[in-house]
Amino acid sequence: MTTRHAAALAAALAAALGGCAPTRYRPPALPPADLKPAPQQPAAGIATPPVPSTSVAPQPDAPLGLDEVLASVTSRYPPWLSTLLERDLASGRLLQAMGNFDTNLTSKIGRQVAGYYEATTFGAQLEQPLATGDTVYGGYRISEGGLPDYSKDRTQDAGELVLGGRIPLFRDRGFDRRRAVVRQAEIDAELADPTIARARIDYVRASARVYYAWVAAGQRLRIADNLLRLATARVADLQRGVERQFLAAIDVTDNERLIAQRQTFVARAERQLQQAALELSLFLRDAEDAPVVPDGKRLPADLSAPQPLDEATLMAETEEAMQRRPELRRLQLQLDRAETDRQLASNQTQPQLDVVVEASRSLSSDPYVDPSQEELFVGGELRLPLRQRDAYGRLAQAEAAIRRLQLDNRFTRDRIVNDVADARSALRAAHAQYVAGRRNADLARQVVDAEKRAFELGRSDMFRVQLRELQFADAEALAVEAWLDWHRALADHRAARGVDATAANAGP
Repeated sequence: MTTRHAAALAAALAAALGGCAPTRYRPPALPPADLKPAPQQPAAGIATPPVPSTSVAPQPDAPLGLDEVLASVTSRYPPWLSTLLERDLASGRLLQAMGNFDTNLTSKIGRQVAGYYEATTFGAQLEQPLATGDTVYGGYRISEGGLPDYSKDRTQDAGELVLGGRIPLFRDRGFDRRRAVVRQAEIDAELADPTIARARIDYVRASARVYYAWVAAGQRLRIADNLLRLATARVADLQRGVERQFLAAIDVTDNERLIAQRQTFVARAERQLQQAALELSLFLRDAEDAPVVPDGKRLPADLSAPQPLDEATLMAETEEAMQRRPELRRLQLQLDRAETDRQLASNQTQPQLDVVVEASRSLSSDPYVDPSQEELFVGGELRLPLRQRDAYGRLAQAEAAIRRLQLDNRFTRDRIVNDVADARSALRAAHAQYVAGRRNADLARQVVDAEKRAFELGRSDMFRVQLRELQFADAEALAVEAWLDWHRALADHRAARGVDATAANAGP
């Protein structure tokens, strides 16, 4: 008899457990983050560098390219790897939330040690919360000794089986705290994706800007070296001019002063290059994940010339940014989370009226004589806070959070439009500066050559030659700054469009 009833109880619980898992959260349909960019005119637009691969192997003797830096960032950069763990954290939180629907085993044993009746009681029960808000339970209990007829703990010698359930009719019926916690954890798991996408955009942008700053620092060192070579190359000619009395001795002294001054320029430029290389090493790492400080020999020999901006792609790029930028998806998920809070708070304003149903069956008829071995209890329980301030307070908070997120969503869209427009403006201005800067450098070079010829013919002096050399160096430095500004603006432009939100599109 005991075995048959235990099997029946197990079958009933198994059928109930089939509905214990809550309905999975399905995020709203949003534009995919890896949507292809809107069509553009590549011939008139900005040249797009090759997309890096995470399998790019470092080549110590080859020029360091941006693709190698980005491959290191997306495979070995510690903050990026730390961000990827957000998915594991969210999965752990979801698993924890699902624990609200775990089956609970409770047991108790006791003995009445003083009084008229002396008895030992034991009970074990399995309880299973369901995704419908109901709770079912089943168990076994037994007593030994003498107990009064009215005692709920009194059983026959073989004990009795119990099967029951609690059914909420108002509060916790359509939605309850258990389901809310699971849904919020599922939303948090979805939130990991826009968090990771935003981090990828930021790290690709930051590494690109640092890389181009390192290249520009190398160009500044080249300019300083060229200035120093010009001063040292004419030492012998100046000394011969003094010996032949074509020049005054002060010209040699002044050139020595100029060499010392330009040596300080070189030392300063070398320090700036070392500083840029050290900063770049945070992004560039070897197979052992150790930072790699790039040597000056790995500086690119040729610089890519900035390209003009395609003025016809503003609307296409704005639409692209709306589809790719992870901020909008994050806000939508946060709205869903706030709506979950609102739904729960609204449910908690209802009265709590639960129906309790419990059936029991004795497994023997000794030693007590009962009219029936089966019993069925049906009852109800009502709980109603008279003022409901907790529930209404939570409801007000949730509704305010929804309104705030809606305003944030509207402002974020405005900011995305502004980011794209500002990045395009920066690209346009940097390109104009670069074109003017290169023209300025070319003209300054022509002036230097003309001034040197005039000096050789005795129509100029060393002071004018030095002045022209400094003007040429300043012009080249301005061109390098314009080149750096354009490439930084290009990195900002890609970040504003959200191009690097996924691995398939990385590489500014």
